[in-house]
Amino acid sequence: MRLRDTALLGAVTLGSGALLLGLGLLATTLTAADWSPTARVALAVGPLVLLTPLVACAAGHALLMRRGPRLTPKDVGLAKPNRVPVGLVLWIPLAILSAALSTGITLGAASLLGVEDTGDSAPSASSGLVADLPLPAGLTIVLGTAVLFPLLEEIVFRGMLHGALSRRVAPWAAVALSALVFSLVHVAPLLMPYTLVLGLWLGWLHRRYESIVPSIVLHCCNNALVSVIALSAL
Repeated sequence: MRLRDTALLGAVTLGSGALLLGLGLLATTLTAADWSPTARVALAVGPLVLLTPLVACAAGHALLMRRGPRLTPKDVGLAKPNRVPVGLVLWIPLAILSAALSTGITLGAASLLGVEDTGDSAPSASSGLVADLPLPAGLTIVLGTAVLFPLLEEIVFRGMLHGALSRRVAPWAAVALSALVFSLVHVAPLLMPYTLVLGLWLGWLHRRYESIVPSIVLHCCNNALVSVIALSAL
């Protein structure tokens, strides 16, 4: 997988998200003027959460096939692991705990330095939105967050970006660079240490098992746990 192909899929993902968000906002304006604020927001962001991974993967695959040889799932890391990933029983808790520890250290240092935490408002607002929705709608959005987005992100950041970097730089550098990019796209500054450490684990798992399947499992477990914690705190 080439770096320019990775950049193309990244652009397709951003474009798909922007298009779906625009369509959601348009639908809200035209058809849901008398709905409750919560329902209107759900209609606006629901397509973004649920359909962006599917549209981005389909459009990206179609575009990339026109640019060169036919892509296979193995080209983006969707291959059988080179060993039975029983180690995930250990790696998943360690990854989540170490990522959480990095966040705790960062927040502690920020508190000592007098830096205000501005990264909690968005997760709190999102979890509040989901909690106010009817159960089927809330579960659908959580499903997109915990399953569909991890799948898309692992294809882009590990299967494509890490795979392309591995052909150009040292293995440790490929893991570190892909984790750094993964962290930077999660724009809440005080949460970036968490996503950086998580990204390092995800890249290491990809390299260890020569497959993004274990990385997808870790990513889904992480997002599901974060969703459960956010909702239980309401």
